[in-house]
Amino acid sequence: MNHLTLGDGSVISYVRVPPRARQVRVILRVVDGTLQVSAPRRVMQSSIERVIRQHQTWVLNELERTTNRMKRPVAPGDRILLFGKDWTIVQTSNVQAPACAKSEQAILVPPYCSDADCHRAVYELLREIAAQRLHPFAQALAQQFHLVPNRIVVKEQKRRWGSCSSKRNINLNWRLIQAPQDVQAYVVVHELAHLEQMNHSDQFWKLVRAMMPEFETHRNWLYRHGERLHDLQPDGMFFNTR
Repeated sequence: MNHLTLGDGSVISYVRVPPRARQVRVILRVVDGTLQVSAPRRVMQSSIERVIRQHQTWVLNELERTTNRMKRPVAPGDRILLFGKDWTIVQTSNVQAPACAKSEQAILVPPYCSDADCHRAVYELLREIAAQRLHPFAQALAQQFHLVPNRIVVKEQKRRWGSCSSKRNINLNWRLIQAPQDVQAYVVVHELAHLEQMNHSDQFWKLVRAMMPEFETHRNWLYRHGERLHDLQPDGMFFNTR
């Protein structure tokens, strides 16, 4: 554990975790109340701490948010992120299984299921929506940009939003279904660009920008809100206690 003292005397503790393959920048994440810093091995400690200081407001807010959290099954009245917006869990006798009511921006659940059963069903509903929508969405973008991968797979990925293998297979994190569609598109475009540039060089980012000129806006959304996409777990959801 490393410790960084800020100008106001407050202290940020952080751990350095291994970088991803081909990672070229410092990445900050707050996981379970701990700041994790991922950086290329050649990056010096002073550079890492400079990045933390630059983002200290965000770091302190995230540390406070994730420290004061509890996990429990979702219940009627709770809000859950879907397509970048808060959808409300609504109990109704009109459904026998969880379903989406797009016009009401609500996820409808039956009145007779237990909290645990209701939560599992909502969790599986979101995974099903992701499986149905992300794959054709990615295929359409691949055809639009004439960059066709060997295969597109939607699955659980612990920390990545997407990946592209040397075999030209693209994996997408199903949790992206909770993000706005433009953010989903950015992740797909990012991975499609790897079909031409299997790196994060200047040429890679030029290609991404050519495909999506406003990509930085959507990438920044993931920086700010990405951790929230992991709040929903199979056995419960994280909620702030204050």
